[in-house]
Amino acid sequence: MSTKSQILEIFNDRTAEYISGQELADILGLSRNSVWKAIKKLQDEGFTIESKPSTGYRLIQKGDVLSADYIKENVGLPCKVQILDKVDSTNNYAKRIENLSVPHIVIAKEQTHGRGRLGRSFYSPVSKGLYMTIAFEPEFGLDKSMLITTVAALAVCQAIESVVGIGPKIKWVNDIYLQGKKICGILTEAETNFETGNISRIIVGIGINCFEQIFPEEIESKATYLKDAKKDFTRNDLAAAVVNKFFGLIENFDKRTILREYKSRSMILGEQILLYGASYSQMPENGGRGVKARAIDIDENGGLVVEYMEGRRSREMDVITSGEVTVRKDI
Repeated sequence: MSTKSQILEIFNDRTAEYISGQELADILGLSRNSVWKAIKKLQDEGFTIESKPSTGYRLIQKGDVLSADYIKENVGLPCKVQILDKVDSTNNYAKRIENLSVPHIVIAKEQTHGRGRLGRSFYSPVSKGLYMTIAFEPEFGLDKSMLITTVAALAVCQAIESVVGIGPKIKWVNDIYLQGKKICGILTEAETNFETGNISRIIVGIGINCFEQIFPEEIESKATYLKDAKKDFTRNDLAAAVVNKFFGLIENFDKRTILREYKSRSMILGEQILLYGASYSQMPENGGRGVKARAIDIDENGGLVVEYMEGRRSREMDVITSGEVTVRKDI
């Protein structure tokens, strides 16, 4: 961990407390001049650090300034991190990156046209959430590629658990929920090499509602943020944790472990649900009624195993894999 990251960690642990340059130097085993240089760099990056003569330093704005350097230093693999003030969609931006010799992490303070599945939008107000895309060239085949969204959802849950101290749930296949409301959406997109038939690029968009906010009327009853956090956290720490968990799961890929962990966090298994989409009449926002079913299991490819509860296929089992299908609890 760099000197800057270590100093931020100390400041975050000792909120609103002045800490002398000598004490920081003693803790870190560095000279006071090295500490001063690191603090100056943090100030240049946007962190509000107050200096008081004969007293020391303290962090005024508690560490939620997005910092590409901080995130990169805390990610356990070579990567490039970009912080954007405003963009239409981090996924759209990532698709235009030509060189992905190392993974790119694109984070925006605000998205004007954040995208979700099935053409939906993702509300992305300035500085209220973590809006990020992980873009990379996979060095693996279809066995892992088919589970990328599953891996991303599990990585987000694990990151929130470790950094925020609360336990979210997964609504198949790509939404993360807290206390029955959505806190995160995931949109996975892939580019295929037509000559080889292999996937050449994977773009994983992740939007997490981090802080208290006023949601638009159409989603205010369905969305929430990371409320009742058990730990103080920053978006920098959360972003680094998501990236580390994501690539850690890929590097140590174990399908049975991933599916077991994913299923243990499911909010729908064993529940009566409604299926929507092209195969099950219209989407709910278009007046569709959906088809009643029971969520039974997640299969080895991440598909949702269901038992139909009505219609001509009542009591039949099926595996739902199509991107045209969403699932909602039948409340």
